[in-house]
Amino acid sequence: MKITVVGAGAVGATCADNIARKELATELVLLDIKEGFAEGKAQDMMQTAALLGFDTRISGSTNDYSKTANSDVVVITSGLPRKPGMTREELIGTNAGIVKGVCENILKHSPNTIIIVISNPMDTMTYLALQSTGIPKNRIIGMAGTLDSARFKYQLSTTLNCSPSDSICSRENCNNYSYPLLQSST
Repeated sequence: MKITVVGAGAVGATCADNIARKELATELVLLDIKEGFAEGKAQDMMQTAALLGFDTRISGSTNDYSKTANSDVVVITSGLPRKPGMTREELIGTNAGIVKGVCENILKHSPNTIIIVISNPMDTMTYLALQSTGIPKNRIIGMAGTLDSARFKYQLSTTLNCSPSDSICSRENCNNYSYPLLQSST
């Protein structure tokens, strides 16, 4: 399987590193607009392969979408982060053009790919990707639920003074190692 991660910043690099370490792909392409950035991140990750024991081949590219050809999955993390005082609407205006351009370029080289959108504001960017590409909705996935759940679980773990990896649950799925939050359960 071939996976491309577009955007080599903190989120993209972390995503790519996890994909490689878990060997979810045989080939992984990291793409960014900043000259040499994705190539450097890819090289850093490849240099850890012998230490961490993964076989995923990782390459980086500066804005060369031909390197993403025939990707089975593309993860879009590109876009600007929200700055202090910036409204959601301002972020939409900035990132919409970026995400639309990424989708267009990706589909030129990987017309059958599945797109996972992480760029913010994620719900709007996912809808934009769906509308601008015309590909079936089952091939565009937004990541918000997972990310929001992980963030919520982290916040609960700090309040409960436990590890975020501990099971924190609602009444429907508790076990002996869970921390039930009955007053918050539905």
